[in-house]
Amino acid sequence: MAEPIALVGGGAIGQLMAGLMAQQGIEVVIIGRPGCDCGVREHRLTTLEGDTFRHRVRHLTPEAMPPCRALLITTKAYQVQEAVTPLLPRLSSQTPIVLLHNGLGPQQALARRFPEHNWWAGTLTDGGLRQGQDAVTHTGLGQRFAGPLLRQDALPDALAAIGFELDARIELRLWHKLAVNALINPLTALHRCPNGELTRAEFLPTLTRLSEELAEVAASQGVSMEADEVLALGLKVARATAKNRSSMLTDVDAGRQTEIEAISGFVVALADKAGIEAPTHRDNLDRVKALQSR
Repeated sequence: MAEPIALVGGGAIGQLMAGLMAQQGIEVVIIGRPGCDCGVREHRLTTLEGDTFRHRVRHLTPEAMPPCRALLITTKAYQVQEAVTPLLPRLSSQTPIVLLHNGLGPQQALARRFPEHNWWAGTLTDGGLRQGQDAVTHTGLGQRFAGPLLRQDALPDALAAIGFELDARIELRLWHKLAVNALINPLTALHRCPNGELTRAEFLPTLTRLSEELAEVAASQGVSMEADEVLALGLKVARATAKNRSSMLTDVDAGRQTEIEAISGFVVALADKAGIEAPTHRDNLDRVKALQSR
């Protein structure tokens, strides 16, 4: 019998991936926090077509994680290192560890700190809306890519089964995802609006400045991204996910910590290091942090 896929992070995207893999006959176990409630629970996935798919998932503590053929991480960016580090002694050095969180920073930090492990990073732009503890609705079909950070390797079969594509230049794609996050997430959180509101003319000057600053910061890191390209990408995603509420807006409304440090904070930190001005990203960073402290 094939080893299961282990998944850390049972939010909307984690549950969506678990449901998609269960539809393909792939067993998934969800690893919770130490001391979490364990056992087999019924999950429900509402598909894009409106159908209901029910499947059963084992929930385990980190200490009970079994041998697995891949470990997928869908936590918030600020939770990644704390969630992953205790699991590493239980993994073979060959086991793919796929980081699927927003922002940049933790991927490179973990790969540098633990180079003996098989680190991957990925992006997906699907929409998922959590409907209670163990239910999720697939609200939009997106693109799914994954690639190795330290070595050349084949795409994990479980990811291939649910439509991921191998991208050997995954870091460039991570920068594209960062650009979308940096344009959309802070503004939706600050203005308490769904993504589609950002396509209104009143937001264009701010989005343009964010795009120009990000392109300059990316160039300082050897990443070629034109400002027009960044702006077009952000607006395209805002239109495609017009009714969605960003994860940052959801976190602010719920009084939770956001991923602003791994998004705007990452851009600002690189700008400071390169001696570049990024005042619009810095303003977003400061204002969202102020919301968190209320």
